[in-house]
Formats: sequence, structure tokens, C-alpha cells
Amino acid sequence: MPMQSVSEIRGDLQEFVRGGGGSAAVERAFAAVGQLADSELQRTDEHDVAMLLCLAGVCAGLAGGGPTALELRAVADRYADTSILYTGRVLPRVEETVELIYRGVEEKSAEILLEAADAISQGWAEYARSDFPAAFSQLASALGIEGTGDEFLETSYVSWKRGLEDSARGSVEEALAAFGTSLEKYRKYSYYADAAWLYTDLVIARLLSGEVQAAVRVLDEQRRYVDDVIASAGHRPATEGTSYAFHLGDVRSGGYSSFVDSAVVGPQGLGPDDRALLRRYVRVSESLLAYAGSRSRRDLDAALDLFSFGWLGYLDSPYPEIFHRLVRHLEGPEPVAPLLLTVHVRWRGLLQASQLRIRSADLIRTAMDLRERLQAAGLETEADIALLDAGMLHFALYGKAATASWLSRQLAELRRLVPGPLQAVVEALQVPPQAGLQTPLAHYLGARAAHRVPDFMPAFGVFRRDLRSRRELPAEVDLACYGESLWINGILIYETAPAALVAILGELGCELTQARAEEREVPYLSAAELAERTGRTSSAVVQVVRRFRAVCQEQLDRSTELGLKPDDVLQGRPGYRFSPTVVGEVEFRLLPGKSPT
Repeated sequence: MPMQSVSEIRGDLQEFVRGGGGSAAVERAFAAVGQLADSELQRTDEHDVAMLLCLAGVCAGLAGGGPTALELRAVADRYADTSILYTGRVLPRVEETVELIYRGVEEKSAEILLEAADAISQGWAEYARSDFPAAFSQLASALGIEGTGDEFLETSYVSWKRGLEDSARGSVEEALAAFGTSLEKYRKYSYYADAAWLYTDLVIARLLSGEVQAAVRVLDEQRRYVDDVIASAGHRPATEGTSYAFHLGDVRSGGYSSFVDSAVVGPQGLGPDDRALLRRYVRVSESLLAYAGSRSRRDLDAALDLFSFGWLGYLDSPYPEIFHRLVRHLEGPEPVAPLLLTVHVRWRGLLQASQLRIRSADLIRTAMDLRERLQAAGLETEADIALLDAGMLHFALYGKAATASWLSRQLAELRRLVPGPLQAVVEALQVPPQAGLQTPLAHYLGARAAHRVPDFMPAFGVFRRDLRSRRELPAEVDLACYGESLWINGILIYETAPAALVAILGELGCELTQARAEEREVPYLSAAELAERTGRTSSAVVQVVRRFRAVCQEQLDRSTELGLKPDDVLQGRPGYRFSPTVVGEVEFRLLPGKSPT
């Protein structure tokens, strides 16, 4: 009999949970789990393997026999040893979860099984629609455990996600109830980082409901909780060989998606980065309450930047809508594009702008503004890395002398906070232009890699040999709309773009994206077709495009030296399209509730 795949084994186990398949099928699935071929494991996402092991554990409890916890752990270990898809963010905790399942069955404990179900749900948006809630309920019933009902469905993660949805649509009372349920479980099960984050959600919800003093009390409780966790967990010195108690950074594996999670449940011993992560969310809450009192955009930016920094999925989450509601609640309706222009977005824009040879004065000014904003958010080390990024870009574009004259003024603080990356920049400045910059760049990136900062890749092109003496266009440019502002490769074209232009560019962007996905030629859309799609007249479309080209030319000439022409980006007369050979990504991040059209 051929070996079964992960999906086939999972299908047999699911059929067993749903009352079909019979004992022979589930026994075959049990045997197949331990016999999974290395080749099958190697191409399977870590989360899919983890959920298979958990489902096998639950089904073993239901069947009264099957693989042992030790046998399932052996599969997890084999996956970790052999698959390049192993992230280390899922299976280590799932091995603990499998142990919980078997212990819950042995002790016939509803509490232990509920904890296992809660652990399985973390970071998995599909948990509530999976077979796990029903499987756990059946298992509890088979063990004679009464009164569990829907408790296996209402996990901490499920409640938190529902609270976010409630907050995003303005149902604050429902959000408060969901967050309260979630926080109670996160604290109970010692998910320290998740609980610290969730307190901030409660602060936001209290501010949305107009209960400022209640928000202050939540902040006080958040501080006490974090202080107690740090004191009780103990100190672990930072060494190169130890893992963090908490993971910070985007990870996706199958259906799993997370930015912050725990390496283990209830870690004992927190390193400096672990403590900083817990306090990060206290500082976000403090900045939000400062903003509620001052209505200062500096306080708001500090909260948004610290909350979202490094989280690539932030703009796709419910939080932009939630913060938009908060601003409207506190300040009244007004344009809120800066909510989408986080400091992480602006940093990436600086790196992109180098490809268009952003002018020296604009590069320096942008870098200093970026550094000030990062410092305001308490991201001191990251602020200095941003400055060094700008120094490397300036050196590649304008040479040693021009770079040293402005970067030297920041030397004392750079030496204090980022000595390693600074030394790499110092060494790069000594390299003669004819020697090429790739090796110095590699040394800088190696020193920079120790810090959680935006990917440097958008700026790689400026480090080619002899770039200073050439005026070549980059391979492609990106167009982005954040709120009401329009950007081309990090260069601001419109601070407030006309709605008609946003609608037109949105349609052209959709055509470009769809044509690429279908591997066909990008069509030209006539003025008449664009007019019909956007609710304008043909003459209005022509005028809007003509004005866009004029403004685009003016802004590019003012801020860059490369000579990119509007016709390089937006082709055609009378039909229009984005140039498929010049335009790379087209991204629309509009104000909540609006669409490109």
C-alpha cells in the first residue's frame, strides 16, 4: 500500500471526527502518521504538520488507542531536522500541546483539554471553522466531562479576533466583552506577550467609548501585570546561543500567521529583548492616552509607529480602521492619511527613493525626519540605523566628502548605540569608487542584520559600480497610495490626490495586476471606458490624467536627478495603461471605507 500524504491522513482523521470512515480507516491513519516519508514532511508547511499531530492526538483519545505522545513528538522532531520549511515558531509549542491532550485524556480534565484547544487556535484564523472544536467536544463527552458546551470554540485567540472586528465596526461594548474574555484566558494560560498586547486593545476600546479614566485604569493594570511577569519569570542573560522567550516578527506557515508569539508557554527567564517587548505595549498605551489628552499628532504617531513597527501585516489588519475610528472620535472627521504612513512605510520609501537618485538635500532631510519620528516612538537604536542607511545611500550616490560632512555631526550618539553598523559605514567610506561598493555593502548589511529594521533590498540597485556617473532608470518603480497621498518610489507626488485620479489609477492598477496574474498583455483602457468605470466624463478623465502628468513631472524634477518621465509610468493616448516594463507594484491603501473607485 502506498504511503499516505499529510492531506490524506488529515482527511481520514476528519472523517472519523465527523462520524464516518470507521475504525479501519482511523487505524490506517494512525499508522500512517508515524510512517510519513521524509519527502512528504519536507514539502509540508510546519503548521499543517503541527495540526495533523494535534488532530491525531485528539482522535487517539476518541478511539481509545493510537499513536502515543512520544511517537507524535518523534514525527515533529523528524520534521524539524529535515524540512527547510521549519520556522521554529509552531512545532515547539505544539509538542507541549500534544502532551496536554494526552494528559487531559488520562486525567479526564476539562481544564487541561480547554488549554490544549486554546493553544491550537493561536495564530490560526480557521480554527473556529476547523474540526477541532467538535473533536474536543466529542472527546470531553466520551470522557464523561460535563458542561463544556461551546467552550472549545471560544478560545482566547477567537475572542480576540472577534473583539478586533467589533472595534473596527464601532461595536465598542461587544469589543470590550470579547477582549475581556480573551485577556482572562491569555493570563490564565501564561501567554505573557499576548496579554500585554491585549491590554492595549482594551485601552483603545475604552477611549473609543469615551471612558478616559477607565482607560487610565487599564493602563495601570497593564503596567502592574508586565512588572509582575518580569519579576516572577526571572532574568536570563542575553547570550548568542539562547532563544527568546517571545518571537517578534512576521511569520506565515500554512494557515498560521503571527507577529508576536511565545516560544514556550509560561517561559521562565526573560532576556532584555523579552522584557522590552512586554514594555513596548505599555508604552503604546501611554502614548495613546497622551494623545487623548493633547490631541497631538506627535503622540499619535509615537503610538502608531511603536505599535506597528516591523509588522508587515499591519496595513492588512483591522487596526488602521480602529485607529481611524479613534481619531475621528477624538478629533472629528478629517483626512487621516498619516495613520497609514507609519514610520516603517516611510523608511521603506526612503530606500526606494534612492533608486530615482533622490537629491542630496531631500535625502538628508527625509533621514533626519525619519530619525526624529523613530526617537519620538522610543525606537532609539532603530533611529540610528535609519540614519546609517541614509549615510550609505548618500555615499553611494554622492560620494565620501558630501556624506561625511553631515553624518559626522551625529557621531557621538551613533558610537553609543550602534557601534557595529557605524564601523561598517566608516570602513565603506574608505573604499575608492573604482573598487566597487558591493563588498562594503555586504559588511554593512551583516552588521545591520542584528536589528529588526526594514529590508534594505529596495536600495540594492544604487550600489552598482560607477552608478554616480550614470543616469540609468531603475528596472522598475512602484506606485502607492496611502490614504490621500500618492507616491512613486517613495517620492511624494500628491499630499492630497484628487479623488478622480485615485479612482482612475486604481482601475489601471487592477488591470495591470490582473493581466500579470493571467500572463496576458496589459490592455489600454480608453477615456470612455475609464469614465464609465469611475463615474466621470471622458473629458474629465483626459484632464485629470494630463494634470497628473504635469504634477508628476514637477515633483520628480524637484526631488530626483534621474529624469523619470510621467509617460514612462502612465502610457498611452487616448487609451491608458501603466507601463508593464516600468511599473512594478501598485498598492492602494485608502482611508477606511473607501475603494479606488
